[in-house]
Amino acid sequence: MASQVRAFENGDPSGFQRREWTLIDIFAIMRRRRAWIGWTITAMLVLVSIYCILATRRFMASAQIEVQKESPGVFGLDTSVTGDMPTAEDSLDYSVTLETQANILRSDTLALNVIREMKLEPTADYFPQRAAGPGLPGWLFFWRKPVEPLNVPLEEAPNRRYVALKIFASHLKVAPVAGTRLIDVSYSNPDPALAASVVNCLIQSLMDYSFQARYRATAQASTWLGSQLVELKKQTDDLESKAVRMERDTGMYGADGSHNVMLSRLETLNETLASAESNRILKEAIYRISQSEDPELISGLAGNAGASPSTNSLALLQTLRSQEAPLRAELAEDETRYGPAYPKIAELHAQLDGVEKSIQDETHRVGERSRTDYEIAASAEEAARDALDKQKAAAEASNDRATAYVLAKQEADGSRSIYEGLLGRLKQAGILEGLRATNMTVVNQGRMPPPDHPRSPNIPLYYAAALAGGLLMGSSLALLRELQDQRVQSLEELEGLLGSPLLGVVPSLEFNRRSLARLGKRRELMPRLALPESPQYNAASFVEAVCSLRTSVLQQEGGNPQTLLITSSITGEGKSRMAVNLAGALTQLGKKVLLVDADLRRPSLSREFYESQGSGLAGALSGDVPQIRRHPEMPGLSLLCGDEIPSRPSELLASATMARLLSYWRVEYDFIVLDSPPVLPVTDARILSRLCDVTLLVVRHGYASKQSVQRSHRMIAANLPGTSKLGTVLNGVSADSDEYCAYYGYKRGMKPREGSYANA
Repeated sequence: MASQVRAFENGDPSGFQRREWTLIDIFAIMRRRRAWIGWTITAMLVLVSIYCILATRRFMASAQIEVQKESPGVFGLDTSVTGDMPTAEDSLDYSVTLETQANILRSDTLALNVIREMKLEPTADYFPQRAAGPGLPGWLFFWRKPVEPLNVPLEEAPNRRYVALKIFASHLKVAPVAGTRLIDVSYSNPDPALAASVVNCLIQSLMDYSFQARYRATAQASTWLGSQLVELKKQTDDLESKAVRMERDTGMYGADGSHNVMLSRLETLNETLASAESNRILKEAIYRISQSEDPELISGLAGNAGASPSTNSLALLQTLRSQEAPLRAELAEDETRYGPAYPKIAELHAQLDGVEKSIQDETHRVGERSRTDYEIAASAEEAARDALDKQKAAAEASNDRATAYVLAKQEADGSRSIYEGLLGRLKQAGILEGLRATNMTVVNQGRMPPPDHPRSPNIPLYYAAALAGGLLMGSSLALLRELQDQRVQSLEELEGLLGSPLLGVVPSLEFNRRSLARLGKRRELMPRLALPESPQYNAASFVEAVCSLRTSVLQQEGGNPQTLLITSSITGEGKSRMAVNLAGALTQLGKKVLLVDADLRRPSLSREFYESQGSGLAGALSGDVPQIRRHPEMPGLSLLCGDEIPSRPSELLASATMARLLSYWRVEYDFIVLDSPPVLPVTDARILSRLCDVTLLVVRHGYASKQSVQRSHRMIAANLPGTSKLGTVLNGVSADSDEYCAYYGYKRGMKPREGSYANA
């Protein structure tokens, strides 16, 4: 992976730092770990199959009831009478009612009633009686045995009652239907007929419970109300008597205020006072005008209706005034015409003086009379006011009694109304007690479910859940295994771990099963050299990968390498097979190749090529003549192998003799391929790597750990001279894997054709 770096640069002791997984990475992990997922799903399916085979088939019967609107109280009392506050009926009220009824259905009271009536305890779900005879011993079913004997009533057996209620509740399902007034009631049982009977019995128990609650409430209310009505009647009679007495004290006669004598008299006196006050004001006005002694003003009062006591005087005064005006006019005219000495003028003066004297006398008499009238009117007003004040005082004294009377009257009427209403309800109480009223209706009664369609086990659902659970659990296990797995699993991981590209990716060999059957017992002795004509292998992909590796090695920067060292981190990574086949691939170029078994601790090439046992490289390093043989099928390939194990192999490989041998072989052969021991167990590979041009570190896919590969790579790289090269080969990759197909550009499932190795 491009973003993966060396551990020593980040302080990661595990030797590898992971990047965050993408969706593609997760799919790749799932495909690589598909065996974990497959086995997990298989295990889940097997467990579900076993459960479905052994599980008891259960049937569920369902019923549905409707909870109607609550009816009024048992006596139909109004909220104002009972003292309850009125509440708005809305959806919340219905929800509360539904939940209440649902909880009653789940209550222990109804459950015990159903268990007792349906005799459920001896059935299979509770405490079945197992027949004597062959079968499983009874102690294996200890949890199905009742603590107390079944002949003891449930009310007296608390432990058995507790278990029975738990079992009943586990099989009962009560659920209000959202948005409606319906409640679904379901019960499961191995017997379909018994399941339907239990549901119907539970609903009937709920209705009986509701009826009994209403009946008891009605009976108790009737008894209590009967005792209260006696006191209420006595209280009503006392209030009515009190109202009658107060009516007499107030002076009222009749049922309304129009017959109140005191109020009628008070109204008459008030009218009299108003009339006297008006008359006094008028008389006072006349008196004030008459005090001015102005005849003209006084004569103007003649047209006022209120001046009736001096009407004649005013008329006379007005007549005298009318006589005075002509006399003055005539006197003025004669004096102008005849002069003061005219005899008639004296006569006119005498007449005018007489009229003026009569006017003055009459004015004085009018003033005296108006004063007398004013005083009389004032006295009359004062007398009327005194009479009204006295009547007001008497009315105010009786006002409190009248108010008390009105209140007493209202209280008596209200008490009488309540008494008569409750008395009527009490008379109906006997009928109400006998009514079997309820606010619930059975919409769908419990019916026996079909015997061929059990509720459980639900095989399709269980298998679907097993598949989903197995997939989830298997994926989780695969991811967990991936996190814990420190082995090299991909090309990108290895390149990111080492910080350099690989020289090649080699797939695993595929055996030809027909040839293996003919070879029989020689299977374990088959050579590891995979040629196109080798009948025991389907080697097309493997051979093409070895050819690609050969090309990558020969094109190394710095010239054509001649000495090749093949090693690995640990044993079992396929380094010997890689060395054999790489030597064979080099021979196909028409070159002389020497294959040397440099593993002096566990030599194996002699057995692979059916060579006779000899000293091999160990003998050559000890001073013997090297026993080099030619491969019988490939003349260009020479072999130096044996089974002798020296006492100090590291010292022999580090000796000058080994260097001289390599120098000699460089002249005799075009390529020398050395198969060395692993890097980590011993130091032989690090010693030989300093003598070779190219060192190939073979890493087996899914086998070698990241820590060992990185450590081996660092150890070899630290000992290499400047002219030597170090490369890595990923071995044992499946030919169908993503790493192999992506590295060589194949489509998934595409493989090289047979015989392509010869044309490479």
